[in-house]
Amino acid sequence: MQTLAPSVDRLGAALRALRQVHARDAESDDKTLLGAQCLHVVISQLAEEGLAQEDLQPLIELEASLRQPKAQAHSGSTANRRKRRPPSENLLARVAAVIDLLVKAGSDEGDAAQTVMRRLMAAGVPPPQQGGDARGWKRLLMWRADLSHGLASAEAQAEYEDFTREVEAIPANERLKRVFDEQLWDRRRKPRR
Repeated sequence: MQTLAPSVDRLGAALRALRQVHARDAESDDKTLLGAQCLHVVISQLAEEGLAQEDLQPLIELEASLRQPKAQAHSGSTANRRKRRPPSENLLARVAAVIDLLVKAGSDEGDAAQTVMRRLMAAGVPPPQQGGDARGWKRLLMWRADLSHGLASAEAQAEYEDFTREVEAIPANERLKRVFDEQLWDRRRKPRR
């Protein structure tokens, strides 16, 4: 039997686990989602091995495009269209900025992620699919860590920076209240000025 390098062995084990979970999940017949999850594992391993961000960027953008939901007919309400669809990378980028805002205001990282996840669930937004943890707030933190390590698409990075600038333009004593009361992270809603 051929001996594999430890990094290749870890990569193979992660990809096998994803395939097994995908095969057991009766509702999971989407090969594109499986491909995106496998690609995420490969990207994470390559980043861990020290591959430069600019070399990983095409793979990151491919993963983001695989995760984008297919165009859907404009029939039905927003809640029905969103049902069971994962959040977009742009939404996750804004959510990461909100978690950062709460942490800067003195909240623990876990508490901040739980608070934001409760708001998302109340708005009908499910947790991110990638991450492997059963707790949605932990998956939010994992996605946020990927963003901070440059493993998100360039579009998501830009959205994070734009939204952070938008939030920082709000007077400091009003930021938290406005971000949550006006749900600034939710682009479906028009902010009240």
